[in-house]
Amino acid sequence: MNSDRVDTSEILKEGMMAYQSGRPLEAEASYRRVLAVNPLDPDALNLLGVLVCDAGNAEEGVGLIRRAVDLKPMVPGYHLNLGMALRQAGRIEESVDALGRGLRIQPASADGHYAMAQSLQRLNRYREAEGAYREARRLAPEHRGAWRGLVRTIDLCGRVDEANQEYQAYLDAYPDDDGMRLRWATLLPAMPVSTEAIAQCRARLQLELEALLARPLRVADPLNDVGRTLFFLSYHGLGNRSLMELAARVALHACPELAWEAPFCARWRGPGPRIRVGFISRFFKEHSIGKTSAGLVERLSRERFEVVALFVPPVVQDTVSDFIRERADQTVMLPNSLSDAREAIAALNLDVLFYQDIGMEPFTYYLAFSRLAPVQCVSFGHPDTTGIPAMDYFVSNDLYERESAQAEYSEQLFLLRHLPTLAYYYRPQLPHPLFGRADFGLPTEGRLYLCPQTLFKLHPDFDDILIGILDRDAEARLVLIEALSQDWLRLLLGRLHSRRPGCLERVLVVQGQPREMFLNLLAVSDVVLDPPHFNGMNTSLEALAAGAPVVTLPGSLHRTRHTQAMYRCMGMDDLIVGSPAEYVDTAVKVAGDRRWRDTLRQRILAANAVLFENDAVVREFERFFTTAVASRAANPG
Repeated sequence: MNSDRVDTSEILKEGMMAYQSGRPLEAEASYRRVLAVNPLDPDALNLLGVLVCDAGNAEEGVGLIRRAVDLKPMVPGYHLNLGMALRQAGRIEESVDALGRGLRIQPASADGHYAMAQSLQRLNRYREAEGAYREARRLAPEHRGAWRGLVRTIDLCGRVDEANQEYQAYLDAYPDDDGMRLRWATLLPAMPVSTEAIAQCRARLQLELEALLARPLRVADPLNDVGRTLFFLSYHGLGNRSLMELAARVALHACPELAWEAPFCARWRGPGPRIRVGFISRFFKEHSIGKTSAGLVERLSRERFEVVALFVPPVVQDTVSDFIRERADQTVMLPNSLSDAREAIAALNLDVLFYQDIGMEPFTYYLAFSRLAPVQCVSFGHPDTTGIPAMDYFVSNDLYERESAQAEYSEQLFLLRHLPTLAYYYRPQLPHPLFGRADFGLPTEGRLYLCPQTLFKLHPDFDDILIGILDRDAEARLVLIEALSQDWLRLLLGRLHSRRPGCLERVLVVQGQPREMFLNLLAVSDVVLDPPHFNGMNTSLEALAAGAPVVTLPGSLHRTRHTQAMYRCMGMDDLIVGSPAEYVDTAVKVAGDRRWRDTLRQRILAANAVLFENDAVVREFERFFTTAVASRAANPG
C-alpha cells in the first residue's frame, strides 16, 4: 500500500523549480497535483496563491494563502506572501496587518520590512515607510530594492537635497540602473521654497532630459523602473508644453516599445452602429476623478454610444466604483503590466479611448504612448498637456481657454461650449444638521479663511496673498488641510514664517475629512481661498454647493480658470478678482462684512443649479466624440 502513495514533496519541488525557471503553467500543474492528493497541504496552497497572484488573480491568491496561514500560523513566509497578495488586491490596511504578524514572528526579516515599507507607502505613511526601508537595509545592506525604495520615499517626502544625495550614492553603486537615472533626472520639489527655486528646478530638468536624450538609455519597464510622471510641473504656474514633449521623447528613447500600436487601428475605417468609448483611470473610486467621471459614464446616450469602463489596478471597491461599474455597458479590470493592459484594451476594438487623467500616476501616463484606439483623448482630470505623440485631443472649454491656448498643448485642442464645468456632477448633499466649528477643533470666535486644497497647489506666489490677509485682518485664522506628508506642511509653514515671523500662531491645520464632513467644513468657513495658479474643480463645486463664497484669481492657463467659469455661468462676478491686491481686499471684505457674506451665500445657493447634473455637459461631450470619430474616419492613417 505504501508503494502506491504519491510523494508530494518531490512534486512540490518540481513545481518550485518550474516557477523559478519561468514556467508558471508547469508550476501550477504541480501545485494542483499536490492539492489533489492533500487539499490541506499548506506549502502547496501558499505557492499556488503566489502564482495566481502573479497571473493577476489577487483575490484568489489571497484566499489560497490565507488557508495556508490558518493551517500553519507560525510560518512567517506565509504572512509575508499574504501581505503582498492583499496589497496586490488593493486591500492595503489588511496588507499591513498581515505583514505585521509575520514580522512579530520573524523581526529580522529584511524582505518582511521591505514589503511592509511598500504597503505603508501605498497608504501615504511616508515616514513609517522610510523607517521600514531603513530597517530592511540595516538587516540586508545588499538589498537593492530596499535602497531604491528608500531613495524614492525621501523623494516623495519632498526632501530634495537629501534625495539628490541618495540618488547619487545609489547610482554610484548601480550605474546600470537607467530607470533610477531617469527618475533622478525628473526629480521635482513638491513644495518649492520660492519662484526662484521653481525656475532653477525647471532649468535643471531641461538640462537633465537633454543629456539623457543624447546618451544610450534603456528602461525595459518604465512603470516599475521609473515609476513617476512630471506631476509637480503642473503646479508651477507656467506653460509646460516644451518640457512635457521633451520628457516624452526621452521616454520613447529609453523604451521604444511604449509606441506599440493595436493592429486593428490600421484597419479601422469607422465605427459600428454605436461609437465605442472607453473611459480609463486608476481613480474610479471616491476620488475627484471618480466623482467627475461617473455622471458622463451614466448619461452618455446609449442609442449612439457604448460605454466601456477600464479600471486600472489596484481596483478599490466603494460607492463610486460600484456606480461606474453598474452604469457602464462593459467593465474591464486591466492587468498589472503595461504589455498585458495594451493587449486587453486592443481586444476591445474601441473607437475612442478617453483618459480621465494623464500625469497623476505612471500607469496611464506610459500606457498613453501606445495607439490603442483610432481616437485618443484626455481632458481636465489633470489639466495640463501630456506631450505624448499618440494623444490626439485635449478636450477643454471655451470659458477655460484664451485665444492663443492651442500653443500650450501638444494635442489638438477641442473646445466645448460655454460650460461651467466639464463634469456632469451630482449635487453634493450637506449633512443635516451641520456640525459647528468646535467639532473640527476650530475657534468659534474670529474669522476663518479656509484654503482646502492639497498643499502642493499652494504656489509661493500665493504666500504673499495669505500673509496680506493675515496682516489686514487681525482676527483672521488661516485654515489648511493636513498634508499626506508632514514634510510638505513643514516646508509650507517655513515659507510663511520666512515672510512674516510670528504668523504661524494664526495658521490652523485640520485633518483630512470624509466628504460629508468636508462639505460641512466648507459651510462653516467665512471665505474659501482658491489658489491662483491651480484652481479647485471638485473643491470649488463642493464649496459652491455649500453656499461658501470662493475668491478666485484667474490666469491665462486652463488650470487657473475653473472657478471663474463656474461663476460666469452662474451670473456672478463679485468674487472673480484681477490682481493679488484685489484678492486680499475681496477676501477680507467677504469675511468681515457679514451682511454682504450672507447675501453672497444666498445668491450662490440660488444660482448654483447650473453646476450640477447639467445635461449640456453630456451633449457637448457627445458632440466631441461624434466629431472626432468622423474626422478620423475621413482621414485614415
